[in-house]
Order: sequence, then structure tokens, then C-alpha cells
Amino acid sequence: MDFKRTRAEVCETLNGGLTDFMEADILSVFYETTPEAVKAILPPGLLPYKRPIIVAGFNDFKRVNFEEPYLEAALYVSCVHEKTGRPGFFVPAMTLDRDMGTILGREVGGYPKKVGELRCKREGSHFEGSAARHGIQYFTVKAELGGKPNDPGLMAAIAELMTPPDPENHPGCTIIYNYLWPACTWVHLKDVRQAPKPILYTVWKSKHPCNVPPEVGTGEVLYQPSKHDPWCALPVEHTLGAIMTHNGIGLSGTREPADEYPIDPEAYLPYAFYGFDALLDD
Repeated sequence: MDFKRTRAEVCETLNGGLTDFMEADILSVFYETTPEAVKAILPPGLLPYKRPIIVAGFNDFKRVNFEEPYLEAALYVSCVHEKTGRPGFFVPAMTLDRDMGTILGREVGGYPKKVGELRCKREGSHFEGSAARHGIQYFTVKAELGGKPNDPGLMAAIAELMTPPDPENHPGCTIIYNYLWPACTWVHLKDVRQAPKPILYTVWKSKHPCNVPPEVGTGEVLYQPSKHDPWCALPVEHTLGAIMTHNGIGLSGTREPADEYPIDPEAYLPYAFYGFDALLDD
């Protein structure tokens, strides 16, 4: 046993391979926030989608290819790439209850992941999940599944967002947008213009076939203010509905030049701290 590792001794994610979530229960509550909130939260390189749709997600990853199962709460903001025009989702915040999923997501994928206290339970058609840090339960999501959504136009509202935008080169894949700019490349510089540019990265997300159909129903999203985790910056204006899926997902680890879009570092700097807490209270 040794601290040193060969590439054969670490997970596929650290070898540029697929980050695989083979079995999962994924709850997505779709709602509309204000256009102003979306515009404020999107970093340079991304533009607001035609409707300010947010996904408040709670993921129960039951089997993965890089560590033990874990829970994850996440926010996904609908958006459009300013260069390609492809719709997808930007992730401004994630909370997990395990360390390796957090570490891999931050160091390899650039996701603003943090470790917190996550709880979920399902009783019959009712599901409830929550995320808390620093003694504040800032995120709660609820769903009543197996019925009609809050808004009968749910599926029409999300149809374009959930349709694979590049079926020829990435069949069946949707997009998550993320930024690659590790702090070690710029935090010690007085002038961030001397650092390598941040990269707006297109992550292609695939699904595993599943015999269990998705469950549709009503959803509810509740936020509590927290200066460390300000999820309430995306207020709920109109809830569309909830969908629970049971298929696994895969995130491609292949980085192609076409998937990388350099961003001005000075313009991006205020957005580089999404994955960090505010100053501690005195």
C-alpha cells in the first residue's frame, strides 16, 4: 500500500474516461425564475435561454464508477452558448454528502461542489430532499409523483432543452456547461490577465437505457437565505412540475477543441468563487 498510484489504480474519470452513474434516481423540479436572476448568475460566454427555466435537482446515485453511492443536490440554469447557440444547463451550485464525488467534480470537471448534510425520503408517491450547511437548510425540494404536473405545459416548455442538440456527433446527448479555471493557475497572480484563460467547457451527458418509465407530478422548491450557499438568488416565480427518472447517466471525459471556448479572465473573475464560502462570521 502506497500513496503513489499508477493510472491503472485510479478511477476512469482520472484517466479522461466516462464518469458513469450506472444506477440513479434523479428528481428534477422545473420552475421559472425571473429573467433578471438568470442574467445575473450566468458567467461570460453563456446567454439566457428564451424562458428563465431552472431545474432544482436531487440525485440519488446508487452505483457509480468512482466511489461509493452518494446523494447530491444541484441547481441547473437554462442557457445558450453564445458561440454555438446550443441550449443546455449551467450549474452554479452543488452539494454532496461524500468527499470523492466532490473532489473529482471540482478538480476534474470544475463544478462548484461542496460537502454538506443531505437527506431524502420517499413514502409512496411523496418525495422530499434537503441540503444544509453551516446549520442552515437552504434547499428543500418536494414532489408528489404519479399524477399531473403543476403546469400542463411542462413537457412543451422543456422539449427543446431536453432534445439532443447535436444528434450527428453526439447522439442522445444533452449539454451541461461548465468552466475550467482551477484557482492554482491565478490565485497567486496580482494581474489575472497573466493567467491562462478560463475555458467554457461543453460537457456531453448521455443516458443509460432503463425499463422503468419516468414519473411525472407536482413539485415544490423552498429556499432559505444563506450567504455561503445563496440558492435563493434564483427565486421561484412559477413551478412547472416534477419528473423522477431512474436511468443512469454518463458524463463524457473526452475534451475536444470544439468543446472548449476561452473566456476573458477579468470578466470571469467575479464568477470564479461560486464553489467557495463567504468570509466566516466574526
